Amino acid sequence: MNALLALLLLALSAAQPSASTFAEAAWPTPDPASAQTTRLGRYRISYAPSLQPIEINRIHAWVAQVMDADGNPVAGATISITGGMPDHDHGLPTAPRATTYLGEGRYLIEGMRFHMGGAWEVVLNVKSGAGDDALSIPLDL
Repeated sequence: MNALLALLLLALSAAQPSASTFAEAAWPTPDPASAQTTRLGRYRISYAPSLQPIEINRIHAWVAQVMDADGNPVAGATISITGGMPDHDHGLPTAPRATTYLGEGRYLIEGMRFHMGGAWEVVLNVKSGAGDDALSIPLDL
């Protein structure tokens, strides 16, 4: 019985895709042509929401790709997310955070949600060896 259970577990683990395969298949890839330069020019960031179009009041993820000023992927950065609705003077309704480094300068940002339509601003704050900088992304939902 133990041998059968061990064989079953081995077969199931072999059938599972690796974490990198899952990451590649599950998340959108930002278009480098859409990259925007951060405020101080240290980074170029492109992003892709997992929902196209972004839906009101639905939790979703983004993938942000961070490149340095020379176009090289930035690994090991700390990314924090802030923002809100400037016209309503309130922040984001959730606390999104960069949870996973996906490779090639790409970071998974989980917990994005916009609870109403209107003008939003999402700020990606990046810290790495090249210094601190931020990108403000205006959205009209």
